[in-house]
Amino acid sequence: MSHPTIEDVFLTHLQDAHALEKFVDTALGALIPTAGAPELRDLLEHHRELTRAHLAALEDRLAAHDRHASAPKDSGLAAAALAEGLLARVRADHAGKHARDAYTLIHAAVAGYELLGHLARRAGDAATAEVAARHLADERATAAAVDDKWDLLLDVSLRHAGVLSAPPPGTTRSLRGIAGGDRQR
Repeated sequence: MSHPTIEDVFLTHLQDAHALEKFVDTALGALIPTAGAPELRDLLEHHRELTRAHLAALEDRLAAHDRHASAPKDSGLAAAALAEGLLARVRADHAGKHARDAYTLIHAAVAGYELLGHLARRAGDAATAEVAARHLADERATAAAVDDKWDLLLDVSLRHAGVLSAPPPGTTRSLRGIAGGDRQR
């Protein structure tokens, strides 16, 4: 019985990165139509375009190693993304929860590309390490764009929930009195 090599592990992670991007693509397809805020929808649409470019680049890197995407991994994560899409359509508070879900997906991709980049360098594949670095920068840029929109998304979510007035961004309010029964009505 032979032991796996760093090349074997690296190629598995390259397939994992592809499956994760397929998951993100499918999940974004479900989140975009119900995003609830044009600013979020535009951001998610742009990220979906990046995701599709990432998929093509990963497929090129797999082909360079005479490999293909893993159909079982791609299919399994696609099914999970479809479940996310069904949940997105039935729940309330679309903007905030969609942003949270997209932000989580983006950070999963950040972790995946960090790992892939490190493995590619150790396996001696500078081209894949460069692809991972570019994709990592894209993912972090999208996460930063979401970071800039949290107050806007919260306002949209509050309006969607029927809250007609809320303290403006930057206002601090202690929840201690609220938890102790001193709720303001």
